[in-house]
Amino acid sequence: MVGMNDLMAQGKELMGKSVDMQGLMSQKARIRHIAGQSAKDILGWDYLVQSKDGTCYSYYAAQPPLIGMTQPVPVTCPLGIRSFDHYNKSFSDAIDIFHRMNCGDTFVAMALYWPLTPECKEPYWFIKTSLGSHVVIGANSGEAKCSKP
Repeated sequence: MVGMNDLMAQGKELMGKSVDMQGLMSQKARIRHIAGQSAKDILGWDYLVQSKDGTCYSYYAAQPPLIGMTQPVPVTCPLGIRSFDHYNKSFSDAIDIFHRMNCGDTFVAMALYWPLTPECKEPYWFIKTSLGSHVVIGANSGEAKCSKP
């Protein structure tokens, strides 16, 4: 399982000890030179987390070995996604799965979230390739699908 406890503790520390975190809503990558081919090309993440009182917070955190983080700010919670407190496949696992598919070799966008629809049984990694293909990878199961333009 991916280190969600670390993420929740990090968010709680930044927002104050009185904020109880419910879970992650989304995680969107900032990619070096706008296009990446490996996990090393991820510079950091824009996080959207939800507290147990229903308030959502947005902040940026650099991907180690880079350092830096912004102060979380309250934001309107988005429609159509739900919070979650665990997943099994890290972003580097998702990139490895992406490379085993015949769907491109360079990604231009990457995000993790759980769509609020009955058919979605887990959070998903979404990857957009430089060829315009869309890859969806189950963040627990690792099942992957590619939609080519």
